[in-house]
Amino acid sequence: MSTRSGVSAASLSKAAAGHEMPSWRVTKAYVEACSADATSWRKNWEKVRREIRPREFTNDSPDESLHLSPEERRRASWPRIWERWDRTGLILPSHRAETDMDLRLALQSLRAYRSMSLRQLAHLVPYSHSTLAAVLAGARPVSAHFLRNYLEACGVTSPSELISWFDLLSMASPKHRDDAARLRLATFAMHGRSSASSTTWRSSSLPVTAEVARLKQYSLQVRSKKLRDWLSASPSSREKRAMYRRLEKHHGLSPVDLALFERGEWDLTLTEVNRLVSEAKRLSYTDIDPLIESVFNHPT
Repeated sequence: MSTRSGVSAASLSKAAAGHEMPSWRVTKAYVEACSADATSWRKNWEKVRREIRPREFTNDSPDESLHLSPEERRRASWPRIWERWDRTGLILPSHRAETDMDLRLALQSLRAYRSMSLRQLAHLVPYSHSTLAAVLAGARPVSAHFLRNYLEACGVTSPSELISWFDLLSMASPKHRDDAARLRLATFAMHGRSSASSTTWRSSSLPVTAEVARLKQYSLQVRSKKLRDWLSASPSSREKRAMYRRLEKHHGLSPVDLALFERGEWDLTLTEVNRLVSEAKRLSYTDIDPLIESVFNHPT
């Protein structure tokens, strides 16, 4: 097996002993040496890895929670974020993240979630492990291209996921807003306007069910139609311009995209539509959640 896999006999024996979790490199070599399919074993490996995911950045002690720094408090919330990522199958940053520190800690959380060392990441991105460490520590800025490479190395590849992270970069670092916007448009051009997750790196053992996807699509369609009708009938041009400026300033949404959306020539994501709904409520826009409304119209 050692000859066939290129991994030492001691490493293979240690992996089979069951005393500690083997790396994916050793697991893959072991499986392929036995002529088995590594793809299916990857799912099993990820499932076990999630159960023993490293907690070196978290603090579960309630007695020390009052003495934590802002960064430590955010790290203590990582397990809840990981649970959401496991449950939904979408690796999206927290909707409360807006600052440079939020972005940096979100990237640290993603690395911890994937259980990847800096050296493992360095093999996948055009940066050394010391450069990665400097960026994650805040000694160097997070550029748009660094973010794209980092996300792809961590298996974040679907359009909806990438766009959410690019939006966070636009809010956290205004000087990189133009670069983030270009990558955002490039993501649309490469993947179209589909928001389906299509990564082969992440395990498919935690898919978003067809029913959840259908409800999300229904919510997007209904809210988009309601918003377009309201935008064309209710607010004045001055109010709409002010609302679009706020969305651009606080959420990085392009006023051009919003104007095209109003005319029915552009589709926004569900997250962007929800942000537009929140701003529209400042102008007395009333909205019933489409999913709740569907229950009223079609009781079961």
